[in-house]
Amino acid sequence: MDKCRRPSVLLIAATAVLCMGCSIKEDRSLCPCALVLDFSGVAENVAEFAEVYISAADGFLYSDTEAYANICSDETAGSVRRIYNAKVPKTSLSLSVVSGDGHFYSQGRGISIPLGEECPPVYMHYSEMNAAMEKYDETVRMYKDYCRITVRMLSASGDYPFSLTVKGNICGYSPDRSVVEGDFSFTFVPASDGTGSVRVPRQTDDSLILQIRDGNRVLREFALGEYVAESGYDWEAENLSDVEIAIDYANSNITVKVEGWSDIFEYDVVI
Repeated sequence: MDKCRRPSVLLIAATAVLCMGCSIKEDRSLCPCALVLDFSGVAENVAEFAEVYISAADGFLYSDTEAYANICSDETAGSVRRIYNAKVPKTSLSLSVVSGDGHFYSQGRGISIPLGEECPPVYMHYSEMNAAMEKYDETVRMYKDYCRITVRMLSASGDYPFSLTVKGNICGYSPDRSVVEGDFSFTFVPASDGTGSVRVPRQTDDSLILQIRDGNRVLREFALGEYVAESGYDWEAENLSDVEIAIDYANSNITVKVEGWSDIFEYDVVI
């Protein structure tokens, strides 16, 4: 990334107006603002899949779905930054940077998770800015907006002839990272060790449900969201932690472990 390559972008605006000659004698309000996005604090594996979306109320739209290819090194005052450059109008702008969206993101709409799919492993940044100046610097901070819930079914027989379905009422994100309400459902079959996982978006309540199914028949249903909430899990954290759930048929209990926590929470259930 020593050199910046020319961005591959979609500019739905009269960008030619932005690039008009701007001599000292001319009205410089017609010149574009040099937007500099600083990716220095973004992990390499997250920046690698970054997509940049910029919009303005006047209809200006800018998108670069291969932003990583256009990030370059900038050495100033003895330090090296990883930056991304764009020319934007001198007006109020909204910036969305998305990584790992699984092609579920669309500009102006955000992320829509189709019913039957799990949440993509998405990281997001959103900010609003007034770019009415010659140059605007913005630090990009990518936040983990999904929680991976690993479920392990404990059984002495080691036989798992069923599937697990997780249901909820959040089905995506708006461009500003706020959640979108709607049906969420994802079904998976445990591996031979009884373990499987699902990625879910941020939640606004405790309504997540875990179903044990035999075909179309629901054998058991658990208030998964309530168990996670009782562990003290924070759905409003900047970066969502992952969760491990163990369901023990023999001892009729559920254990919950949150990534990075030393405590394990146990709950008695009627199975």
